[in-house]
Amino acid sequence: MNANMAALTKGALSVIVVVGVGVAAIAALMHMSPDAGPRAGRGAPVAAGSGSGTAAAPGARGNAPAPAGGAQPPAPTPAKVAVAPPRKATDFSPADEPWRHALETGTDTATAQSIANGGKSSAGLAGCSSCHGAQGVPAPGTTFPALAGSSPEYLAKQLMDYRSGARQNVIMASIAKGLDEGEIGSLARYYGSLPAPALPAPSTSGGRGQQLHDFGDNALALAACANCHGARGSGESPLLPRLAGQPTAYFTSQMDAFRNGSRANDDVGTMRAIAQRLTPADTAALAQYYAGVQ
Repeated sequence: MNANMAALTKGALSVIVVVGVGVAAIAALMHMSPDAGPRAGRGAPVAAGSGSGTAAAPGARGNAPAPAGGAQPPAPTPAKVAVAPPRKATDFSPADEPWRHALETGTDTATAQSIANGGKSSAGLAGCSSCHGAQGVPAPGTTFPALAGSSPEYLAKQLMDYRSGARQNVIMASIAKGLDEGEIGSLARYYGSLPAPALPAPSTSGGRGQQLHDFGDNALALAACANCHGARGSGESPLLPRLAGQPTAYFTSQMDAFRNGSRANDDVGTMRAIAQRLTPADTAALAQYYAGVQ
């Protein structure tokens, strides 16, 4: 009896061991990663807590271990592409320059004539005619520019530049600061309405000055002055000034100022670059040409 019980117990234990081994094997197979086996190699270590049968190879792409609990890693955020804002009709409008405001508000001819001929006593300003002549034409041989016949836009810009310091001149800066925007605009319109000065007969026929004006000089990388300042220096509105009829001393002084940088209110430095390429003889030839051109 005792022998039979012992045999039965031994057999039952054997069955339990076999069943336990089988259950363990099935459980291991159920938790094994599909990629395990041939690619992982036999005996490859299992990454701790990864739930995978293979360890992630260092530097392997796309094999980052999954987060604990089987959650999927977050998808990468797509990079934002900068999109330029749409263009507007106002992008192609003229810049809102101070001289434009001066011309818009300055329409008082009577005030302009009063300041031009008698000054502005409240600001201690003498009349413009004391330097620029009664009709905007200075006396021969002076260094003051002719104003008559210039474009109102150019004159308004120069006065506003004197006022802001963009163009340097002690006398003109004090005058411009003593005028309000409306007075500046009115003066610019007034002088622009006056007839351009009568010009004397040219002292030379053609010559270097006319060559530079009409054709420029390729060797000096100089374009023709006529490209910007018009045929025979008559000016190209609104901001390219009339050169015909300007006194030789004034023209020369302004070219010297552009050359040494003391005048720097030219658009993108164009005149400063041109003046630096002109020889003193070329500057004198142009001054003579513009003073006598008809």
